[in-house]
Amino acid sequence: MRFRPNLVIFGGEPYAEDGWRNLRIGNTYFSSLGGCNRCQMINFYQQTGQVKKTNEPLATLASYRRVKGKILFGILLRYDPGNKARLDTNSWLKVGDEVHSNSE
Repeated sequence: MRFRPNLVIFGGEPYAEDGWRNLRIGNTYFSSLGGCNRCQMINFYQQTGQVKKTNEPLATLASYRRVKGKILFGILLRYDPGNKARLDTNSWLKVGDEVHSNSE
């Protein structure tokens, strides 16, 4: 997997995460820290460490995913127990957990 995400969420509209401010997965809460900036690392062949001559996939992302001059793909999340989690609540994520977002 070229982008190596920590979480992959299926369903919803493309790039819906751009508007997420808070996220709940199962009983675990997260806050968005904003978009994930992309750099040249995604253009390297993972097996050899050589740079691709085509500058892909960064060139394609750059053609339509620029925000304030930065190339974005995905978001950064921070664990946020806040007042919503009790101390005795385990914060485990499981495949199939429901995902709820609180957009702007």
